[in-house]
Amino acid sequence: MPRAAKAKKSNHRVKKAVSPKLPQSLSRRSKLPSVWKLSQASLSVLWQSKWLFLSIVLAYGIVNLAVAQGFSSGLNVTSAKNQLSGLFHGHGSELSGSITIYALMLSSLGGGSSGSGFGYSLIFAVLASLAIIWTLRNRTGKVKVSLRDAYYRGVYPLIPFLGILLIIGLELIPMVFGITLYITAVNNTIAVNAIERLGFISLMIGLSFITLYLLSSSIFSLYIVTLPDMTPFKALRSAKDLVKKRRIAVLLRVIYLPLALLVVSVVIVLPFIILASAAASWAFLLLSLIMLAVLHSYLYNLYRELLL
Repeated sequence: MPRAAKAKKSNHRVKKAVSPKLPQSLSRRSKLPSVWKLSQASLSVLWQSKWLFLSIVLAYGIVNLAVAQGFSSGLNVTSAKNQLSGLFHGHGSELSGSITIYALMLSSLGGGSSGSGFGYSLIFAVLASLAIIWTLRNRTGKVKVSLRDAYYRGVYPLIPFLGILLIIGLELIPMVFGITLYITAVNNTIAVNAIERLGFISLMIGLSFITLYLLSSSIFSLYIVTLPDMTPFKALRSAKDLVKKRRIAVLLRVIYLPLALLVVSVVIVLPFIILASAAASWAFLLLSLIMLAVLHSYLYNLYRELLL
């Protein structure tokens, strides 16, 4: 077959994989796969192209280290352990101190060494996310792609993607406001007795539910908006249709993801903090890069299941 014909055929395959059409009918199956099946499917996709996805997240990590963090792995775990050594006593003191250090590592994730470090990290995370989503769509369609293709061709819907992220940020306001209100009430002795605290807790839960309700659909618009000729508001409407009459089931599967990632991260990172503190920050950094790919793979697989 002539080279030009091969190239034309390859481009047609890529275009076909990148441009699936959303189903017009809403009469989809009501039962979704369990979180275990979704997790297995998402990890299977990543494993089949493990070197490609690893190269994508490593490229993101290296650039982020160079620009946002100045080749610093983040928190100095050894120094933090020495500072916390006198605060905890008893048999569980080392474990308590390690959990505290892990919480500090989470809070400093992506912060960088300067005020603009977080901004740079966010930009690079968005670009890496677009590359991962584009690769997932093509690898699911059995199309061969490269690292160069992922970053060159995957980041074209940057502006619509940022528009969706802005809307998601606005949807987080009720939850943030509820948590802030509760902390302020407790710290300033506004809520003193159990009944008053229960009232603020109920308000926090109610406001958080509003955020979670909105996110249960809008989070999938991140994947819809990467389709050609798609606008943010059109993507939001399509995502809302996808979860229609299944929002609670979808919400439970979305909530599972951060909890599962947190548990896995704790199980992997805590031994490093306790036994090899010098390598703990680097292990945490590498794990956070891998988990970015796992997060998108899981949500993309759930999105595909919603289409069926």
